[in-house]
Amino acid sequence: MNPFQPIYTATATCQDCYKCVRECPVKAILVSDGHASVVGDLCVLCGHCVEVCPVGAKRVRSDVDRAKALIARGSRVVLSLAPSFAAEFPGVREAAIVAAARKLGFAQVSETAYGADLVSRAVAAELVGLRSAPPEVPRVVISSACPVIVDYLIKYRPAVAPLLSANSSPMIAHGRW
Repeated sequence: MNPFQPIYTATATCQDCYKCVRECPVKAILVSDGHASVVGDLCVLCGHCVEVCPVGAKRVRSDVDRAKALIARGSRVVLSLAPSFAAEFPGVREAAIVAAARKLGFAQVSETAYGADLVSRAVAAELVGLRSAPPEVPRVVISSACPVIVDYLIKYRPAVAPLLSANSSPMIAHGRW
């Protein structure tokens, strides 16, 4: 497994059904040595292969051990809590998640949505700036909120990529904050 590639193939589990090959929207799966593996340079990290793999051979890398190691060595570790936590933990209140994270050793818990707010404000300012731009400057800005869309445009629609907002994703903005 490539530690820099979030989606990978557990080759011992892969049963060569090639469903991921057929289903990948950007054809970022390569069959090699009898296994269908994700090609990092082509992958946009949409996760569709993980969803369609009938045997669970396509997986999302877990960084739990890395977080535990950072906490264990005394680093100040902040948890960026995505608003989607509610789908993963139905019926669990945010306060309970925050309390549990603090008990695990996280120094602080903050919602990733704050990063989305920062990005939204920056994009709004970008749009205001376009009002006074010369007519030859495109008056379209594509939000940077979705890393999958950003990756897709850069890798597969480079002619449109210059229209992407110069802002980072909400997660990156939140981390910088």
